[in-house]
Amino acid sequence: VSSSSTTTTTMETDSSSTIQTNIVQKEQETTDNGNQKDTKDDTTTTTAIQPSMAALSKALQTLSLTTTTDSTTNKAGINMLYLYLRNLSNHPTAPRYRKIYTNNATYSKNVELLDGGKELLKSVGFEEFASFLEWNDGEDDDEEGGENRLALVKDAVAALELLKDGKK
Repeated sequence: VSSSSTTTTTMETDSSSTIQTNIVQKEQETTDNGNQKDTKDDTTTTTAIQPSMAALSKALQTLSLTTTTDSTTNKAGINMLYLYLRNLSNHPTAPRYRKIYTNNATYSKNVELLDGGKELLKSVGFEEFASFLEWNDGEDDDEEGGENRLALVKDAVAALELLKDGKK
């Protein structure tokens, strides 16, 4: 039996604007006999980014700080991330939207140079291979209590829409 609660994380990018992301986080698990046990920590000691709301929030905060500089490259990178993830959220089973080729010129020029761009993709379930990133929906994972990665993608799309429209 487990209990969950909803918390709201506010990422401040400057004194006048914020992005709010609703986070549903598992706070504690209770065994059948009523004893509480510690919840798994969302952080990891390795350099791998595990798909989670905490990782998504961190990547979005990095991106929101990046967008404070009025750079064409930053805006193009945010727009590309938005398009990648919007297409994926609308067509999660379509193979063409589940893979991003990192040797593609558009990706290399815009997203790869964007501070927090690749981290955002990994935070919603993209896994890095030699020349591409591929979205893993988590359906085959054996982890208990894994977050719904499609929900993470949709949360990222909503936040990126605010960033691309300048509503930090």
